[in-house]
Amino acid sequence: MTQPQYQYINPAVLLDAAGQDMQVFVELTRTFLEIAPPMFERLAKAIEAGNLRVITLESHSLKGTVALIGAHLVASLLEQIESLSRHAELDRIRSMKAELNTLYIATDADVRDCLTYFTAQLERDATGRAR
Repeated sequence: MTQPQYQYINPAVLLDAAGQDMQVFVELTRTFLEIAPPMFERLAKAIEAGNLRVITLESHSLKGTVALIGAHLVASLLEQIESLSRHAELDRIRSMKAELNTLYIATDADVRDCLTYFTAQLERDATGRAR
C-alpha cells in the first residue's frame, strides 16, 4: 500500500520529531487531534469576540502545534493573524477567518487520513512480526 499524498500536511516533519518511531508518531498525531480542535475553537471565538489578547495567544500556540505536523499553509496564516493581532488589526483578522476555517478543516482532514493510514501500517507491521 503506497502512502497517500497530503496537500495540507507533511507527515515527515512529525516523523522526524518522533525520531522515526512510528508508534510515537501515531501517539503524537492522536495528541494533535485532541489538543488542536479546542485551540482552534478558542481562536475562532476570540476572533468573533474581538479579544486581541486571546487571538494573539491562541494563534501563536496553534501555529506551533500545526507546524509540528508540517501544516505550513495554516501555520503561515496563523503567523499573519498573530502579527495582525499585535497591531490591533481586528478587521483584517476577521476578513481572514473564512480562509482560516477552510484551511484548518482541510488540515484536520489530512491529519485524520494520515492517522488512519499510519495506524493501519503499524498494525500490519505488528501482524507481520507476530507470525
